[in-house]
Amino acid sequence: MNPINTENNASYNFVAPSIQEDADKKTEVMFPTAEVVSPTISSNKADAPVRRQKTIVKLGTLSAATTLNLAPEPANLNVGAMVAVNWTSDGTARAVTVKVGADTVATLSGTASTKVTKQLMWDGESFLAV
Repeated sequence: MNPINTENNASYNFVAPSIQEDADKKTEVMFPTAEVVSPTISSNKADAPVRRQKTIVKLGTLSAATTLNLAPEPANLNVGAMVAVNWTSDGTARAVTVKVGADTVATLSGTASTKVTKQLMWDGESFLAV
């Protein structure tokens, strides 16, 4: 793929940071693609893959507390990858418990009758609420 926009002749290039600790090292960077995932909720549980640097998980309107099981693909994630979890609570504030495997990594609070978005960040091993 050519990094030049042929319509207006604009050029786009990646610029590496000047970090002394990275001298003489090869650093791999994942291309910053994004994906929207809308998992099916069954028995107040949903599963969502995380395979891109930015993932938006849309849970829709919740009528009960829900457990969201994230399935990260570490080989496809750099430290700092983000997940945004989006839902609307019905007339009662609904919480979302986020798990990676058997570990609970966050409990996200909702607000009654309101759309909420909360973010999590990949630390190289799991997700942290931010």
